[in-house]
Amino acid sequence: MAASEVQSIAFALKAAPKWRIICHVRPDGDTLGCGSALMCAAALLGKDAVWGGADPLPPLYRFLPFAEEYRVSEDITDDGRCVIAVDVSTRDRGIPSADVALCVDHHRDNEGFATCTNWVVPEAAATGELLLQLIYELGCPVTPEIAKALYVAIVTDCGWFRYSNTTENTLRAAAELVRAGAVPSEIDELLDYNDTMQKMRLWGRCLSRVERHGGKGVLSWVSCGDFLETGAAEADTEGLVNMLTHIAGADMTVLVSETPRGLRCSFRSRGGLAANDLASKWNGGGHRYAAGCTIERPLEEGLKELREVLCRV
Repeated sequence: MAASEVQSIAFALKAAPKWRIICHVRPDGDTLGCGSALMCAAALLGKDAVWGGADPLPPLYRFLPFAEEYRVSEDITDDGRCVIAVDVSTRDRGIPSADVALCVDHHRDNEGFATCTNWVVPEAAATGELLLQLIYELGCPVTPEIAKALYVAIVTDCGWFRYSNTTENTLRAAAELVRAGAVPSEIDELLDYNDTMQKMRLWGRCLSRVERHGGKGVLSWVSCGDFLETGAAEADTEGLVNMLTHIAGADMTVLVSETPRGLRCSFRSRGGLAANDLASKWNGGGHRYAAGCTIERPLEEGLKELREVLCRV
């Protein structure tokens, strides 16, 4: 099935003169790396392509090819483009109004919302692994720019090969990308050694209020006031939940970010607990070891709910 699905997606993209590439809300390295690589492929194939999502591209990823062309949109009308969603598990996590024909994803809870072809491989550590196959199927060379974008997609979703989702296929794909021109040391420098003082101050506030619950749970948060007073942006919370997982015995870690649109919660799991099971209590989703949701409650009410749940895990 995987072979036929990637062939079907490649055939549809090659036949379409215009593409629209959609990334998921709160875009991370995987969805953005995949979108960037597809934009590179579109340029090589002479396609008229645009890309974007419902949320802004975080400043951390401005080095990706075609980052300057990423556009924020919450509503899309039919303009005749072939629409492909990358690393998007549900319609609501993309741009709900978009008529998505194709979807490439690795989330186990993908709802199969694309109207033509859904290529979903939960065993892949990152959607970037699948995009590499799609690039080959499109007949495109893996240029250094494509290699950089897909390397970012893969390493950010498998924690630089530290997470349990890393497989031999993950390492094989990364090796192919390095051979094609991705430079791990340069990408590491861009991703992990390029922070602002504002971000560090925000992280300091979060780390100063870490709580333990139920023996296995760890919880912390940042408020709207924290963003305002430190000058940090919402995107500066990316990676913060992973820092909380360094705490010994933190089998389930939750980071809450208060935003004008609700409480955005990131879950990380170690051991036998499933992050997506916990996130599903608030209609969220994701992977066993990484998931998210939005709780439409005031901060203190949301924290109270989470504390009660964590005490029972």
